[in-house]
Amino acid sequence: MKQGRPESAAFLRGDRARVAEIRAAVQTVVRSFQFPDGELDRDLVQDALSRIIQNLSAGRFRGDASLETYAQKVAKYTCLEHLRRKRFEVRMDLESIPSRARWSQPEGSLLRTEEHLRNLRLFASLSGESRELLRLIFLEGLSYHEIGRRLGISEGAIKSRLHRIRLACREAAGAAGASGLRRGRERVRE
Repeated sequence: MKQGRPESAAFLRGDRARVAEIRAAVQTVVRSFQFPDGELDRDLVQDALSRIIQNLSAGRFRGDASLETYAQKVAKYTCLEHLRRKRFEVRMDLESIPSRARWSQPEGSLLRTEEHLRNLRLFASLSGESRELLRLIFLEGLSYHEIGRRLGISEGAIKSRLHRIRLACREAAGAAGASGLRRGRERVRE
């Protein structure tokens, strides 16, 4: 018995009694889910009524059941869909997620900047010969043999100078204040 067609036509026409009946059926289902927010209940009722109107207008309601039963099923699926969406929503506190990016650690960034500036001051305090030797090795990437030919000294002398430069840099980096820089400069000049 297909009695759904006249009731759906009355609902779509806006018959107050019919709209109130369907709204009550939808509200009953939405309330049965016991959502904590009354505003959410109203939103879900409105969403279900909108879906019912769309389905009725598109001819998707076959009329096998009463319009109330159909409205209750639409309301049930609307609520279930809302719950599924909420289940897949992940609330993340971005501040609590550890990051290895430099921007996320301002203290570390400040310390690296200070260390870099200290290294630049240390490099500037080296003699011109020492800076040139470091430039040839690390920037130009020349071998000790090539540097020896260019500067007219042996590979052993280059290794010895580089060793003294490294020791002086380590000492100056480890020492506190200007006294460490002075000692480093004195060793490099030897």
